[in-house]
Amino acid sequence: MHERHPGLVEASGAARAALEASRSDRLLRLFDYLLSKSLMGEAPSEQQIAADVFSAEDALTGGQDPNVRVYVHRLRKVLETVFANATGPKLHIPVGEYRVRLIERSDAGAQSVALPRVPVDVAARRRRLGIVILSGVAILLVLLLGWRWVDRAPPALAQTALWQPLSESERPLVVIVGDYYLFAKIKGASAAPDGEPQLVWDKSVPTREDLTVLQMLDPSQANAVVDYNQQFVSGGTIEALSSLRATLNQLPTLRRKSVKLIPASQLTPEMLKSSDIIYVGQFSGMPALLRDPLEEASGFQIDPGFDGLTDRVSAKRYQSDGMILTDERIGRRDFAYLASSPGPAGNHLLVIASIGEAGLKEAALLSGNLAQMKTLGYDPAKRLSGFEVLYRVRTIKNVNIGATKLFNRALRGAGIWDSSGDVAPYRPFDSRKASAEQR
Repeated sequence: MHERHPGLVEASGAARAALEASRSDRLLRLFDYLLSKSLMGEAPSEQQIAADVFSAEDALTGGQDPNVRVYVHRLRKVLETVFANATGPKLHIPVGEYRVRLIERSDAGAQSVALPRVPVDVAARRRRLGIVILSGVAILLVLLLGWRWVDRAPPALAQTALWQPLSESERPLVVIVGDYYLFAKIKGASAAPDGEPQLVWDKSVPTREDLTVLQMLDPSQANAVVDYNQQFVSGGTIEALSSLRATLNQLPTLRRKSVKLIPASQLTPEMLKSSDIIYVGQFSGMPALLRDPLEEASGFQIDPGFDGLTDRVSAKRYQSDGMILTDERIGRRDFAYLASSPGPAGNHLLVIASIGEAGLKEAALLSGNLAQMKTLGYDPAKRLSGFEVLYRVRTIKNVNIGATKLFNRALRGAGIWDSSGDVAPYRPFDSRKASAEQR
């Protein structure tokens, strides 16, 4: 087993060709790295490989890195496949080692290659061989450094108006998903037929505090409702969250961040102050801590029932078909909303929202679409004030078939965190007008 044998460089050609055909940049990068280290007689540790090949975010401080073991195992299998039917020496990565070795086949099985005896009168050949090996090492190191530079170059999506503020921020990231409060009815017409408690979502009872108000205002029904402290997240929100995760994985700086995922009901003022925020959900699931400042800065007014948006300038209303469907109709229109806004303490907020489920899924996909994000342009003034974008989404039931941009305009961001704006008078729950939606 001799890492300096010239056969290593010769045999590496077939392996590199197979790895290039597989289009796995990481496997090819790992192979070149291990080969260069083996030619220099070094055996790197898992931490070195994680830092040099997979970038620093994959290295686990003070411990082993599972990424390294997974990719080394995959590389070992590739080499076994490449040299399975080849004659002559083959490359091999022994179990428990992180170096490339050259072994020769024989009738008795694979044997370690011994260094050939070098006659005294072939010193010139040795010098030429040394030059070839050093040249190969130099080329491999240049390739490795080039790949690391490409890895660190910010991708185009990170430089778009929507993502650049978050990509440049050093704050932790909190992803908030819109959720909804459920309470239980234990008797009466709305209870389950078998007498079991029936979970109910009522838009007019968005929190457990509102349920307490309901019980106080209607004592006759106070014992018929119970707080089970339950929240639910819609299926469309989960799909949108999956799309957002794929987008974050494209952005190296966000992929390296400390990311916390919480339901909207658990958002606190401390988080809103110390972290960058991404909200994913419908307007109906947005917490008041985010909704009130956003509505004050926005050119839209959110309808009280969360079933539409009204443009403040033109008074035109944008309503989702999904909110007014009957058995004879199918949804054909929804609206996707994106907003980027400065936070209250030098942080940044990104809103991925909609009126209905179809619009939310489309909003998440649009936020990660480089071509669409480039159409938003880049205006330094908008970065300071924030901006909002509204798309009309064409749907057939739960399938989206296209989106058209309707608005791309600056937010009125000045002072939104210093005042509460025009607050509507508080009107307690009226049980005669509420329509509970069972779920």
